[in-house]
Amino acid sequence: MRKRLLLSWIVGLTLALTLSGHSFIVGQDKSPLKLIQKVPMPNVKGRLDHFGVDLEGRRLFVAALGDDQNTVEVIDLKMGKRVFSIPGQSKPQGVFYSPDFKKLFVANGTDGTCKIFAGDTFKLIDNLPIGTDADHVGYDPATKYLYVGFGDAKSGGLAVIDTRGNKHITDIKTDARPGGIKIEKSRPQIYVTLSGATKLGVVDLKKREQVTVWPTGVQANVALALDASHHRLFDGVRDPATLIVLETESGKQVSQVEGVSGIDDLWYDASHKRVYASGGRGFEVGFVYVYQQRDADHYELIGKVATAPGAGTSFWSPELNRLYVAAPSTDKEEAAILVFEPQP
Repeated sequence: MRKRLLLSWIVGLTLALTLSGHSFIVGQDKSPLKLIQKVPMPNVKGRLDHFGVDLEGRRLFVAALGDDQNTVEVIDLKMGKRVFSIPGQSKPQGVFYSPDFKKLFVANGTDGTCKIFAGDTFKLIDNLPIGTDADHVGYDPATKYLYVGFGDAKSGGLAVIDTRGNKHITDIKTDARPGGIKIEKSRPQIYVTLSGATKLGVVDLKKREQVTVWPTGVQANVALALDASHHRLFDGVRDPATLIVLETESGKQVSQVEGVSGIDDLWYDASHKRVYASGGRGFEVGFVYVYQQRDADHYELIGKVATAPGAGTSFWSPELNRLYVAAPSTDKEEAAILVFEPQP
């Protein structure tokens, strides 16, 4: 009897340790995110960057910017498998699929271009020169303009691309390379991180100029998310790992919460009133931190959901009610897309 009890205790302890290695749930019984699918991407090497989505065609696109890779991987969400690899990239980073014109836009950092591909054949249609280290993208559906961030820590800008005719129509100058591009339609304004700066930038889209900056006190502002209904901007900071909440009327900081290490992406989930912060680049285990919005000024960290080694970037689709996390390959595991579903 004593041996049986001891064995049961050991099994229970082992199970508890195993589960604790996958996620840490803060103040509740179950994880706020459930892993429901893992889509393998065999032979994809190196770091994975940002996503794009074709909702109508149920396809996901992810930039694979490894030195020996340089592709955009195409995932069929209905089949749950990688179906195509678009070669000829030059450090692909930001990705956007136009549902109106059935075209895929890819910001490439090494040659500083925006490459445009046909949405059905993935053949190259156009190759627009943008500028140094073309990276993050943001889209305004009202004007059909795509904004592509470029530059460095000394100067930068937003390239404005008319997605109808594939024209690079102008640039909006910013203090440094802009990232985290989030568009508030009601103003209209764009909020951006500024590479290496201790501030965020605010761009007026009517004036097409950076009109002000909001100090954060830290340099490593990496990712942004926007809650337009409550006029709140979320700033994901890499060092120190912090989530800063700002009021968009004035740029005043209203809250700070513990952040995920190595953050790469940040999303606001309006239906569940949550914020998702994914990070893990350079770490043995990646995580998604989940914050519950109690009200506009109060946020509670309710879960630390483990993902995969080095998994930093993610993509939240409110239409599909899914969070996609890019897991790069390791010595033991092939690259994959991890698919999470929010839980009540």
